[in-house]
Amino acid sequence: MLKFFSSPLDPDEFVTKLKGFVDEEEIDSDNPALFTGNRPVIGRFDSHRFKLQRRVGIHWMLWWLTPGQWFKPHMSVFVTRNNSGSRIELDGGTPISVKMIWVLALLGLSGLVAGWTVFSYPYDISHDPIHSASNLLAGIIILNLTAGILVLLPIIGWVLTRNHLADIVGELRRHLDLQPVE
Repeated sequence: MLKFFSSPLDPDEFVTKLKGFVDEEEIDSDNPALFTGNRPVIGRFDSHRFKLQRRVGIHWMLWWLTPGQWFKPHMSVFVTRNNSGSRIELDGGTPISVKMIWVLALLGLSGLVAGWTVFSYPYDISHDPIHSASNLLAGIIILNLTAGILVLLPIIGWVLTRNHLADIVGELRRHLDLQPVE
């Protein structure tokens, strides 16, 4: 997602006002949401660049076990000076590195199971012909299950976090009077 907005606020004033309704990203393991505060948006701030993420509603230990955490989208916000205030660029989504690691895991595990199945079949025919067909069928079933699970987990992650970016944009527009730029 890439969106552009303008604001009548000066960039420094914009960042100051943003910090008023966004919690700093400080880890607090005693807090069920893992971060200090209780605001719906959490952020890591630099001068005019920052990353935002939505606070989750379940305990952080449970959240780390779900695909929602693995594919959680982050929003990068860039604020620059404009003639009439500030120009805001919102860029968000699941990081490319997470997507690439997942594709490599899918290809690697599927290739491993397929390779094992294909290369063990001639051995099974020569040394255990009675079970060779069932071993080949078991390998095909394991291959399909592995690929199915590795495709299903990102879909579950997307379902759990599909509204996070829209919620963050909604909070920004509500508090900062952002106007879309064409």
